Amino acid sequence: MTTNTNPGNFANRPTEEVREIAAMGGRASHGGGNAAESQTQPDRNADGTFTKGSELARELGAQGGHASHGSEHATGATGSHPDRNPDGTFTKGSEAAREAGIRGGHASHGGGHTEQTENLPGRNPDGTFTKGSEAAKEAGIKGGHASHGGS
Repeated sequence: MTTNTNPGNFANRPTEEVREIAAMGGRASHGGGNAAESQTQPDRNADGTFTKGSELARELGAQGGHASHGSEHATGATGSHPDRNPDGTFTKGSEAAREAGIRGGHASHGGGHTEQTENLPGRNPDGTFTKGSEAAKEAGIKGGHASHGGS
């Protein structure tokens, strides 16, 4: 048991009081108010949630779905990117996917550039290891040690 008597600490307040405060916060965050307010919003329940079958809920849900998946419908764009599928993913073999992968690889590995790696022994011009190279073997050993807590 703690001796902290700070009234701002919810652990020191009666359970019912904490529930009331939480309920007020919930109503405020979901647009809840009194019944008169909810009657001015035909697509809303008294607690601020959408009514079942609400057209507004359907429209807003669709907008959110389009926005979260990078759809042109959310941004108002009329053309589509040639390297992207309708769902926003890259098309198979797209140049944009290759470039994004290279940028991501460089970012995750300290930002090295292909110009720096193409002259290294055991490396291809794109920075990957050549088949059977000593550099690949050493990197594999280092990775194995690192993943198993070795030095």
